[in-house]
Amino acid sequence: MRSRYLLILTAVWLYSGGAQAQSPLPSLTLNVVATNSDGTPVTNLTANDLKVTDDGAKQEITALRPNPSHGPTALVILFDLLNLNMAARGVVWQSIKQAMPEMPASDALYLYLLVKDGSLYPVHGLPPIAGGEQSSEASWIQNIGPLLNTAMNKVNQLRPTDLETQVNLRFQATYNALEKVRGNMAVIPGRKELIWATYGIPSSIRFAGNNWFDCTPLLRQLAARYNQSDIAIYTLDPGVNLNRGQLNRDTLDILTGMTGGRSFGTSDIREAAVRAVADARASYSLTYVPPTDEHAGKFRKVRVTSERRGMHIQAEEGYFTAPAH
Repeated sequence: MRSRYLLILTAVWLYSGGAQAQSPLPSLTLNVVATNSDGTPVTNLTANDLKVTDDGAKQEITALRPNPSHGPTALVILFDLLNLNMAARGVVWQSIKQAMPEMPASDALYLYLLVKDGSLYPVHGLPPIAGGEQSSEASWIQNIGPLLNTAMNKVNQLRPTDLETQVNLRFQATYNALEKVRGNMAVIPGRKELIWATYGIPSSIRFAGNNWFDCTPLLRQLAARYNQSDIAIYTLDPGVNLNRGQLNRDTLDILTGMTGGRSFGTSDIREAAVRAVADARASYSLTYVPPTDEHAGKFRKVRVTSERRGMHIQAEEGYFTAPAH
């Protein structure tokens, strides 16, 4: 499990016989994905190929280790009925049925519906989730058509009125569902990936009197917990919503950027899954000692780049320092 989460950056002084020594500061480990311009994994990456900046200051890389993997230990698809309109639901519905039989990492593949009341409905859920039309047979993917049709006929309804009209309640319901998905995935060791088919939720909410609530800190904290659980978020935007706004896209960028995932402006589930599996096979653990910060609880931006020609680097974009006590 990676240590990419809230860091305690307080120096501890030890005294012995009048002499004092400073204990080493905690290191920060980032997951880095390195691919060539054609998308193939880079298998010979070295620390000299990379540059890390923390809030704009260059940092020394103390370790770079490949994460050998044949793919993610769990690849979860979350089909978001709460935040997609009817037209988009139909597009994603058909995409899943068509793409699922050809999906990579089929032995580690799971499918949930985020229902309009904010609950999760497992079409094929992570153990020990029960209920729904979950199948325990390996052939469930080949039977995805009737399985998904049965599930959708049960739960594909209009949103409750309060979730439709009160954006803050829909934000909270979605946030809670994403946290529950994270908890279910966290018990599985190794790198895991979530593909969230959605329009997202606003990064800011306007209340009566033209007052705005900034959701960014909450979203960053959620992303930090996903990092701690070794889960990258990939988002799939079907692109058929006339009311979709920049605030929703900001949310998707925050969650994918901070977890080292990617955003896709398509309804093609298979395209996102192929990229997610390839990323798992091209991942490295990069470690450095972050600078101390007197402002506890601050969000620090991290950037990982390379001057190696033709190489693309995907990495988490930041972390939180420890909150004040």
